[in-house]
Amino acid sequence: MIRLILSKKNPLQTDFLTTENKVLYTSETIHHTPALHGSKAMTTVTRRDHVGDLFQVGVIEWPANPDERPRVYVRTRYVEMTRTGLYTAPEKFQAHNGRMYEWQIENYQTQLVPLQTGHSAAYVAAFLQTSRGSLFSRKQSASLFVPPEGIEILDDIVVTFIYFESQWRERERFRSRTWDHPGPVI
Repeated sequence: MIRLILSKKNPLQTDFLTTENKVLYTSETIHHTPALHGSKAMTTVTRRDHVGDLFQVGVIEWPANPDERPRVYVRTRYVEMTRTGLYTAPEKFQAHNGRMYEWQIENYQTQLVPLQTGHSAAYVAAFLQTSRGSLFSRKQSASLFVPPEGIEILDDIVVTFIYFESQWRERERFRSRTWDHPGPVI
């Protein structure tokens, strides 16, 4: 099992560290003001190879128009993220191995599950956030766990995780703002 530890809370701007504290992936988001070619921001995901060289494994283009969907690329391949539900907004995609997977929120935990029957794993990635310590010195950590079944699609997992988790957090922020400040009662 691979454990990738997020160095920061924001998946759009973080390093994914191995348990040996080495950077394996990095996500960096650049915002465009004004929008550039219809994009308000672009997230680039890079990975370090076995020699330590960086190479780009993914790009997420965040549209300026809120009615448009972000465009997700793993390496040079466009990955269509298809929303399959309502409240927790699961989304499915086809990985480079040709199989379909779905990001879901189950008991407030983000996980990637295979959609094909006969797959041996219940999930191929799970994101866990934990808190330790007292009220005043609380430490939080967040890790993406990938069992052996997910290693062959690790780039797909990391790039689509960044997309899905960012979308989920944005929806949750919107819900909390709406709940805190409901519109006028007529």
